[in-house]
Amino acid sequence: MNRITLQALAAAALLAAGICQARPIDADMTGNWYVPSQVGHGLQIEVIDLSTAVVAWYTFDSEGNPIWLMGTGEIEGDTLRAELRDYRGTRFPPDFDTDSIDGRHWGDVIVRRTDCDSAALSYTPADGIYQPAEYPLERVTRIDGSHCSETVQWAQERRWKPASESHAFEALFLDYPAGDEANFDFGFEWSPLPEPWQALAGLRVSGNNRSDDLMMVVMRPVDGLQPETRYRVGLEMQFATNEPSGCAGVGGAPGESVYMRLGAAGEKPDYTVVDGYRRATLDLGQQAAPGERALSAGDMANGADETYCSGPDAPWRLKRVSTAGQEFSVTSDETGRIWVYGLSDSGFEATTTWYLTEFVVRLAEAGS
Repeated sequence: MNRITLQALAAAALLAAGICQARPIDADMTGNWYVPSQVGHGLQIEVIDLSTAVVAWYTFDSEGNPIWLMGTGEIEGDTLRAELRDYRGTRFPPDFDTDSIDGRHWGDVIVRRTDCDSAALSYTPADGIYQPAEYPLERVTRIDGSHCSETVQWAQERRWKPASESHAFEALFLDYPAGDEANFDFGFEWSPLPEPWQALAGLRVSGNNRSDDLMMVVMRPVDGLQPETRYRVGLEMQFATNEPSGCAGVGGAPGESVYMRLGAAGEKPDYTVVDGYRRATLDLGQQAAPGERALSAGDMANGADETYCSGPDAPWRLKRVSTAGQEFSVTSDETGRIWVYGLSDSGFEATTTWYLTEFVVRLAEAGS
């Protein structure tokens, strides 16, 4: 039986197994994928354009030696077909010799996307040592900023990276005694990021949470929309944080007890004084709980382990949070404007500092 026939049979088997809801392969497919029942080997897929992708399969041969198979494939709708080669023959640097590399044809793979984070793999080896087979794949990672575009269709996207002092973002500090600003060490400015990200810049937001409930909001207007029109909204924010995971702190963890939320409204968020405290004029949520005009999106913890909890050298890392998977809508005002914002809401009774480096809003008229 030739290779083309085997590929056709494999594709037919996948369809017969009930995987029938097509989801086109696009840039969101880029990432690492694995077979859930066989943890320890997997595929890395990089979508070059809507017709081409690079596939690398990190696995083991029949004798237990690690091998990597690599090739370029063609994309047709929800299906990627690639011819893989097995590269061997040289040694680890400094003994690396390019001329010694031997890349022989290993076989062919078919990857069919079935959902945002799942796919189906079938393969046909060329040399007869291995048998054709089929396995489900699940996603391990996706690249920063990508999202499953087929889940929600957006009519437009606005993306801002505050790379200079000319930006339209404003800060609003809430949930502290009115007039007591000096005791909270508020800061909001455009600034280069700390090392190792000093080549980037963002909006530095800082405050000392002496009220055990400090909220720090960074917001900006979005203009040019249809007046008094309801829009579905998707929001993303990238920010830099140096708060490790799993640390203890006064009142709460400096990472996990500083909650991040994203929101939008048809009016500018502001404050009103209630019982001597500055409170939000909109329902922006409280601590871990979302509000009518702000959705929960994560926390300040950056994934660095607890060995950094007690030292001054906690690493700064970029983190991205989003409202993906949560329904949210907003109605523009009579001028076609809405306001979008990201915020931190702290239960950690000390100073929190973060840098906003990117903000993304996706919009579609409700019902479209």
